Amino acid sequence: MNQPAVNSFAETGALWAVMNEDDAKARQIVQDMYPNERAEFAAQLDRLRALLTDRFGNDIPTAGPRIRVLDEEGRFLAR
Repeated sequence: MNQPAVNSFAETGALWAVMNEDDAKARQIVQDMYPNERAEFAAQLDRLRALLTDRFGNDIPTAGPRIRVLDEEGRFLAR
């Protein structure tokens, strides 16, 4: 896989690995971090999650109308 330059920070490397379903690589990156770095990264991820969902895990409504891209079976409606 041709990987973009995301490894300037351990955090972006770990996130990239997760996004590419490479949990072993993400685990390795996180384990190589110092405890205070892991705590800071966890806090950053918590802030990011708060931007995505409410405290119950429900999607936060956006200001504009939502566009439906999947049908009832999870297939893309159009490409």
